[in-house]
Amino acid sequence: MRSLNADEVRWLRVRAQGLAGDADAASRTVSDAVRAAAAVQAQAAGPARLQIWSRTQGLRAADVDAAVAEAAVVRTWLMRGTIHLVAAEDLRAFLAVLGPVNLRADRRRREQLALTEQLCARAMEALPKILAGGRALTRAEIVAELAGHGVVIDLKSQQPPHLLAFAANSGLICRGPDAARDEPTYVLLDEWLPSATAALPAPPEPPERETALTRLATRYFAAYGPATPADFATWSGLSAADATTGVDLVRDSLEEVGHDAHRLLVPRGVEPAPPQRPYRLLARFDPYLLGHRSRELILDPAFAKRVNAGGGMIAQTMLDAGRIVGTWKAGLLEPFQDLPAGAAQAWQAELAAAAAF
Repeated sequence: MRSLNADEVRWLRVRAQGLAGDADAASRTVSDAVRAAAAVQAQAAGPARLQIWSRTQGLRAADVDAAVAEAAVVRTWLMRGTIHLVAAEDLRAFLAVLGPVNLRADRRRREQLALTEQLCARAMEALPKILAGGRALTRAEIVAELAGHGVVIDLKSQQPPHLLAFAANSGLICRGPDAARDEPTYVLLDEWLPSATAALPAPPEPPERETALTRLATRYFAAYGPATPADFATWSGLSAADATTGVDLVRDSLEEVGHDAHRLLVPRGVEPAPPQRPYRLLARFDPYLLGHRSRELILDPAFAKRVNAGGGMIAQTMLDAGRIVGTWKAGLLEPFQDLPAGAAQAWQAELAAAAAF
């Protein structure tokens, strides 16, 4: 078993995430960038667009929106019960594994919100009628039309998002194109994907769980290795047992490496090398900070609260060859410490590129 130092682990992860600024970035599509991260955190549209920018070259925000509108990439509730953007060909496999996990995890909250099994069942009968024919409706529009089908919920409460998440994790709906001011819309999954992705039959059969878990584990280690089964569980929201099963399914494609008394798994055949562009700006909620149990390898604990002050918010960050060295806002860098001599020009170029995007 070969050993890797901290820099080498970081370099491998940066390259896996598509953040190395290599020559391939210029030809990388939105789908390629999403696939490189396995999935992109997408509870907010703006940060999701910027996550794509960090992993590509020459794209604009409108290109991300176009990929969403064409269903080349699709948003729904997935890892850890959070809305993610995934490549269209991965969605059903990811959902087959994570949908039941999320449904179980949210059951108690649904009960607290009076979203009974009977009410959810009536909604599942009504939604195909409401959204049929390719309709893409906002949350408020869906709530209004559900009432006409005898499913009455309070738009101003947490009932609508949890009911929509139930329908999404059940494989009925997903997010569609955004309305004005990035307001989410929702569509029928079996209409949305087949209508826009010729490679997917209509309606496709859900993949077998073992096949789906293999796809999820393969994508994870390709995007986040070197990593552990516990890291996979943290990222996905799977139980430790299910994560271990997933690792076992793909173990033949992985190599075990050592780092600081830990055993990590990485796809076979990859070699660490410094990134071509070490200085990168990352969006809020960037996957690079959400793929492992601990951030200590990439973020000095002394500055952890400047990145995550609480409440699940992850700040926009400055990345230097895999290490988080500061945060940033539009036109303003906020490094934790003095920047290396000669780095100012490169960081300013990153700010300008983010603004152009």
